[in-house]
Amino acid sequence: MRTAIALLLGVWLAGTLLLGGVASENFFMIDHLLAPGSHRSFQRDAAQLGPAEARVMLRYVSSELNRFYFNVWGWFELVLGALLLLLAAQRLKQRSITIGFSAMLAIVAVMLFYITPRIVDVGRSLDFVPRDPPPPSLAQFGILHAAYSILDLGKLAIGIWLAVVLVRSERSAVEPSRPSTGSGP
Repeated sequence: MRTAIALLLGVWLAGTLLLGGVASENFFMIDHLLAPGSHRSFQRDAAQLGPAEARVMLRYVSSELNRFYFNVWGWFELVLGALLLLLAAQRLKQRSITIGFSAMLAIVAVMLFYITPRIVDVGRSLDFVPRDPPPPSLAQFGILHAAYSILDLGKLAIGIWLAVVLVRSERSAVEPSRPSTGSGP
């Protein structure tokens, strides 16, 4: 059971890293797509909008994709975290692991039910709004985004710690104890 829990935790950690990379790359891809030398047909169609308008439209699409990804991922994390907590509490009966999964699940709940909806609302209010001068809600978006990122990094750190604990405890359960000869190594 410890191995299954470690595997599910690995899925959770890998998903967290993957989503962070995808969300970041969505916005970097806009500059790549709009740069000279990218796909000719796309360049021709984007030129009809004009560079500024094409950038705004692509940022909107990237924003909506990220909003979707983070909502779906949050619900997946909630289910996965609840399952892991239940398995750890019932099968492992190791308090530190149960506390770790509880902390991760609590972080997910805060992110899913409080921060993500606020980021979505504030983010949508910023779509298609000129950035010069910066709109007042841009600072609020930045604070929410930073809070999400810090919580996600904290969740990731707890998850890495749990992975180490699980691997170490699995190793100690598998390795046979060596009899002490009393004569040194």
